[in-house]
Amino acid sequence: MKKIILSILSLVLLVTLAACGNSEEVSELKTVSMFGGTDPNALVYEEIIEQFQIDHDVMINDTSATSNEIWKTSVVSSFYSGTEPDVLFFFTGATAAPFVENDMVVSIEEIRTEYPDYASNISDNVLDPYAIPIKGFVEGVFVNTELFTGELASYLDKDVWTWQDYHDIADELIARDIIPFAFGAEDVPHYWIEHLVLGFNGPDAFFNIPEPGSFTGTASTPEGEKWVEALSMLNQLADEGWFGDTRGNQKNEIANELFKSGQAAMILDGSWFAGGIEGTSVDPDETIMMPFPAIPESEGGMNKYFMQSGFTSGFYITRQAWEDEAKRELAIEFIKAQTNTEAIEAYAGLGGIPSDPSAVVEDLNGISVSMNTMPGRTDTATLPLSDASVAGSFTELVKKSAAYLEGSMDEIIEALESFAGLN
Repeated sequence: MKKIILSILSLVLLVTLAACGNSEEVSELKTVSMFGGTDPNALVYEEIIEQFQIDHDVMINDTSATSNEIWKTSVVSSFYSGTEPDVLFFFTGATAAPFVENDMVVSIEEIRTEYPDYASNISDNVLDPYAIPIKGFVEGVFVNTELFTGELASYLDKDVWTWQDYHDIADELIARDIIPFAFGAEDVPHYWIEHLVLGFNGPDAFFNIPEPGSFTGTASTPEGEKWVEALSMLNQLADEGWFGDTRGNQKNEIANELFKSGQAAMILDGSWFAGGIEGTSVDPDETIMMPFPAIPESEGGMNKYFMQSGFTSGFYITRQAWEDEAKRELAIEFIKAQTNTEAIEAYAGLGGIPSDPSAVVEDLNGISVSMNTMPGRTDTATLPLSDASVAGSFTELVKKSAAYLEGSMDEIIEALESFAGLN
């Protein structure tokens, strides 16, 4: 009898431990996104998380952070260290290739075999095979029009500004002791690097990166020289005072504040930046977006207005979470909460083109209206170089930004060679 009782107690204990184990598995969901720091999207993201925790009686262990090359690398590395999240909001394309190509995330096609309505509200035209986007983006020059008084006011009647227009505008702003462009080259030089390379080479360069050895000496190629000229242009613009006394060699957080406080008239950024203007000294209704200038052939450019845009980020479910039956349903429900029509309307209300065609964003402010007209004011659109190049390789260009501002040719070539060698 004692043996029977002990056996029963042992069985009860095992069942209890197993139940506790299952309870622990579904009591927490690990998530990560780029909605960290001062990103205005964080407000919507966190509100949805708070409500989700209440509705599902679950703890969301979120470790979101501001997106930069270090953060991107850390997320990719987590998959190889076994510390990947259950759900992540991350970039698509080449940046995600390391975990996509190794079957570490689940395709939407596979998910739909069990959840046929998964992402059914998202336009097929923008749906990634693995990630659900919430909105698209455009990149361009944000302009605080309230600083464009006097002779600068006439420029606001134009749909685009020429290369010479930008120079004339910059000269006048400098004369008024206003910084033409807020630039945080120390940690986020991405936009200037990419737009200059694009302006000198055109979109094809992003997908046909020159081979190592193309950038210097007798082995240099015309294409390689164009990349060198593009990065060297930053030195010329810094010398002309476009980025103020710091030459732009400062943290992006400082640059953002220069624009938001009215000390700088313009900033080159993506549509997500618009959401952070509300509540600052800059009026969103008095802010517009202008295309990056067409760099004329006389300066070595293509003389076209290029625009970087796309739906290049979205929500993934990791293979690890999908194969955990206790977490699978929770992961699905979490992404549904973040990507339903109401959520997408909230996100798009902060700036961006909604991925859900039924989403209605009301009461758009001036900057949002201006951003939505960007496609009609540019010649061609392309994905950013950081998305088109091999994951992690863009870091080689980012870490030498100070050298571009100073015009250090040896370091410019070294950065390009390192970048090309990884592509």
